[in-house]
Amino acid sequence: MTTWIHIGENLLETLADSLAGFDHVAEHAHRFDFYSYCEHYAVQRAQLTRELSRALKQHGSKLSAHGTVLGSAHRLFLDIKGALDSGVITVLDELMRGETFLASRTDAMLEQDGLPDDIYEIVRLIRTNASQSLLDLTAMRSHASKGFAAGSFRLYR
Repeated sequence: MTTWIHIGENLLETLADSLAGFDHVAEHAHRFDFYSYCEHYAVQRAQLTRELSRALKQHGSKLSAHGTVLGSAHRLFLDIKGALDSGVITVLDELMRGETFLASRTDAMLEQDGLPDDIYEIVRLIRTNASQSLLDLTAMRSHASKGFAAGSFRLYR
């Protein structure tokens, strides 16, 4: 199997974890008042996951997007940490950590030699999406650290 396909499958699993994470946080986001952020990125990640999965299969991958045990553990960690800290800053920090990990996986994929144009374009879109999410999370964190509700920071697209 081509090295980039294996790295792409790892990225697909991370993307599936990201989608599950946004869905998971959205279930509890009313407590932290940033449901719209989670919903916005969950919809986009679902589309990107489908596109990457389809493209990888066209290039010989047999893997379906299902996520990882590590991703499930991260969601559990978010639950426990959020319950103990009861703080929006803590949850935003963990979301930022997850987005940074996704960005590192996309960067590793984009550095691969022989990457087909269609795969490159999808991965570039995933990287752009993760970068925008990190910018939004940073702004929400800044807003929340000043005492405002994180959700009162609005995403304008």
